[in-house]
Parts: sequence; structure tokens; C-alpha cells
Amino acid sequence: MQLLLVSEHPLVRSALENLLRSTFPGADLSVADSHQGGSVVVRSQSVDLIVTDLVCRRTATQRDLSDMVASAAPGRVVVFGECGLEVGVRQAMAAGVHGYVPATSRPELVAAAFGLVAAGGIYFPQPSPPIEHSRGRSVAPQLSRRQHDVFQALRDGKSNKAIARELMISVATVKQHVQAILKLAGAHNRTEAAALLTRQVSATGLGPEPGE
Repeated sequence: MQLLLVSEHPLVRSALENLLRSTFPGADLSVADSHQGGSVVVRSQSVDLIVTDLVCRRTATQRDLSDMVASAAPGRVVVFGECGLEVGVRQAMAAGVHGYVPATSRPELVAAAFGLVAAGGIYFPQPSPPIEHSRGRSVAPQLSRRQHDVFQALRDGKSNKAIARELMISVATVKQHVQAILKLAGAHNRTEAAALLTRQVSATGLGPEPGE
């Protein structure tokens, strides 16, 4: 896997470099301290995931980022930003990137978001991006109580067998609930569904429908 980190700030660059190396062990990581340097890397080799913070620092324009997204395709691009959630999401969406991670996020959330984008998913915290760009729908209130229990276990990374033992139901029933959750979330896999629903529950405080 080929990664590219583009950041002009030495401290941020060092922290993100360490996080990327621990999140993607064995990956080949290139580091650039400017948009121009990042563009050189993208033109010279195929890159699977680009992480950049230059947009919020106004070192690169939105058009620069859009050009990088186009040049890196089918590689994925995620912005690590500190320009305010609403502004950051709007700028990232307009540039066509696949995710925006606020600089105030916990390290484990940043790592999970990077992993999600690298796996082909998208990550945009609230406020939600326009529906035409995001597969995730506001589905948290549609979960039944049992589906909510399964979702909580999915978020903890538990297997179908472990969930079945914990909830005292069959593995086949767990699989049915997992498939229903994936369909409701519009997600491709368990990790993406957990990320999408966690974001919605955290933002809205919504839980399962009472009495279900």
C-alpha cells in the first residue's frame, strides 16, 4: 500500500506520520511539506491514500486539492483539518475528497477514519454532506432495539459468534440483523456501518425505538 502525507507544519506532520505508520504497518509512506512536493509524488507513482492538511492552512487552494484528487484517482484523499467543522466539510466536499477529519478528533478516531477511507468508504462528521455524495443516511432511529444491541457489539469489533453468545440468539439471527443494519446504513461492510451509525448516534443522541 502506498501512502502520501502532505503537511507543511513539522509538529503535525510528525504526529500524522507516526499515526499513519501505526495504522498501516508495512505500507510505503511518502512525506511532502508542500502541495508542490505532493503533486510531484502523485505524478511519479500510484498512491492509494493521501492525507493532507494544506487546505485549512490556506497553503493550497481548493482547486489545487481538486487537481490532486483527479491526479491520484483511483487513490483516496482525506483532509485533516482545523478550519472549523462546517467550513472544512464544505471545502472538502467541494474538492471531491473522500473524507474530512477535524484536528480536534481523538487519535483512535483519526486512525479509524483514515482506515475507513483507505478501504473505500467515506468519512464526514456532522454536519452531514449532501446526500448525493454520501451513502450514509440518517438511520439510527430506524434501528430496532435488538438491531441496536447488535450495532453496539459491531462497534466493539465483536464477531457474529461472540454477539450470538452475548445476546443469547443464534448466529443465523445475528447475520440477519447485520445484513439489515448494512442495508439501512447503505454501507458496504461492518466497519463502515459502525462508523456511519456511530457518527449519527453521537451527533443526535438517538437510540433505538422504544419498546422494540
